[in-house]
This record gives sequence, structure tokens and C-alpha cells, in this order.
Amino acid sequence: MSDLYIDGAMLTRVRSNLSNICELMTQPAREMMEVTGSAMGASALARRMDEFGDEWSYGIGKLGEFAGGAVEALDRIAQAFEAADTALAGALQQAAEQ
Repeated sequence: MSDLYIDGAMLTRVRSNLSNICELMTQPAREMMEVTGSAMGASALARRMDEFGDEWSYGIGKLGEFAGGAVEALDRIAQAFEAADTALAGALQQAAEQ
């Protein structure tokens, strides 16, 4: 029994979910940026609406960046486990042949 284990299916699901975050939120972020404060009527409300749209878009962009970074990290983890698994299998086979 090995001490090293990775749930490949779970890793794939998490990676897929993270990679979809940015795509999923792009449309709402774009819509918030396109809403003009002048559509709200009162000048103070209009200004705040413009600021809110900018903040929303920035936040969603950052969430997308972080999700992308997490996807890259998960890819590196999967590659490292695959390399370790291959190396361990080779070492076990070599030991069995001796």
C-alpha cells in the first residue's frame, strides 16, 4: 500500500470548476460595467452606480486571475504526482528485477 495518493477525478473536477469561474462571471461583470449611472436618475446615485460597476468588474477580474493561478497550480500538482508515480513504479520494477 502506498503512502502517496491523489484523487485524480476530484482534482479534475476542482480544476474544471476553477477554470469556469472567470467564464461564468464575465457576462455579469460586463453588464455591470455597461450600466450607466445616469440611468439611475439622481446624481449621487448615478455616481455610486458607476463606481459600483467599476468595483464589480475589478473584483471579478481578480477572481478570474486567482482562479487561473489555482488552475495552473493544480496542473503542476497533477504533473508532480504523475512524475512521482512513474518514478516509484520504475524503482519498484527495478528492485523486483534484482
